[in-house]
Amino acid sequence: KELLDLDACTKCGRCHEVCPARTAGAPLSPRDLILDLRQWVDESSGGIAVLDREKRSVEPGADAAIAGDVIKSRTLWSCTTCMACVQTCPVGIEHVPTIVQLRRTLVEDGDMDNSLQQALQNLAGQGNSFGKSARMRSKWTKKLDTKITDARKEPVKYLWFVGDYAAYDDRLADNSRLLARLLTEAGVDFGILYEAEWNSGNDVRRVGEEGLFEQLAEHNIEALQQAQFEEIFTTDPHSLNALRNEYPKLGAKYTVWHYTELLAHLVETGTLPVQQLGLRVTYHDPCYLARYNGVTEAPRRILSALGCELVEMPRNRTNTFCCGAGGGRIWMDDSFLSERPSENRIKEAATLDVSHFVVSCPKDMTMYSDAVKTTGHADSLTVLDITQLVAMAAIPPENEPLEAGVSG
Repeated sequence: KELLDLDACTKCGRCHEVCPARTAGAPLSPRDLILDLRQWVDESSGGIAVLDREKRSVEPGADAAIAGDVIKSRTLWSCTTCMACVQTCPVGIEHVPTIVQLRRTLVEDGDMDNSLQQALQNLAGQGNSFGKSARMRSKWTKKLDTKITDARKEPVKYLWFVGDYAAYDDRLADNSRLLARLLTEAGVDFGILYEAEWNSGNDVRRVGEEGLFEQLAEHNIEALQQAQFEEIFTTDPHSLNALRNEYPKLGAKYTVWHYTELLAHLVETGTLPVQQLGLRVTYHDPCYLARYNGVTEAPRRILSALGCELVEMPRNRTNTFCCGAGGGRIWMDDSFLSERPSENRIKEAATLDVSHFVVSCPKDMTMYSDAVKTTGHADSLTVLDITQLVAMAAIPPENEPLEAGVSG
């Protein structure tokens, strides 16, 4: 398939035009990467060895000759794995799997940013990219009025896979508490794994650290086997992708939802009564929610139920534009970029005359909370997680101590 991909490229440039890394000034063009590989394969009898690791013996060192030489390290590390290139390609070329495979060589050689290396060390040692103790994973729950059920000890209908950022980042933990309060108010039977939960490994796999992905996944699968639940929902679309699409390949099959799908059901059925907000908003589709998993309408159904006027950005749903955090990029230096993808996206939203920029991913919240400031739009555009909007509508302001948005 990889060899056919190289031959199939028509040089149309569609992948080049939609690539967020290329737009940001990074040295990555999906089209040029494919063409450079094709040229190298044409000139090297054993060139295809790197693209089929079962044939590495054909020409020892061929993979190293490509990763970091034919295709420069920074080019490979620039990819956010957003899949825009794959989606837009008229002949079905799969650029991202090839990039991820070449990254494995870079990981083996230690050819990566120090910040990425530190994140991987943290993940290997502590099970999270922050390098914090597993006992600290549930610290965010301490400020709640009621204790969340430990799904390892008591059966629940829903197992909430919280994720690293939603648990360890103090600003994002506020949103986690809001979601917990909303679910409790709606009478949802849910629990968490507490310190037994580790990073899902989704981005670790995209970085090219396959062994570490398997370590994280096997740990989580064992933890899930010790828990009692019917279905899973996740905060992070990246975790959703791992549990819904990656873990089944390891023999662990679950029914997995994103939290927006659960919230949409609750507000639409009246289980969680909401007031009309009447806000004019735009919504950003996360790549791993919309493009990888086809979840585009649940967030919009929530906004409709809240009485919000949704003004779509030109690039929406599965044609969304990446925030720049995926594929492990959130752990890497981006100071060399001429314009971060998140800044490009905020500028797009700023032309719509909306008051709120709504997200449904912890990594999006992190990226856009910064971008709204660096682009100078913090006074006119408020970045909100969709949970915060639901909380604004469902919980009277006088009972709501947490701030609803991130602005200047």
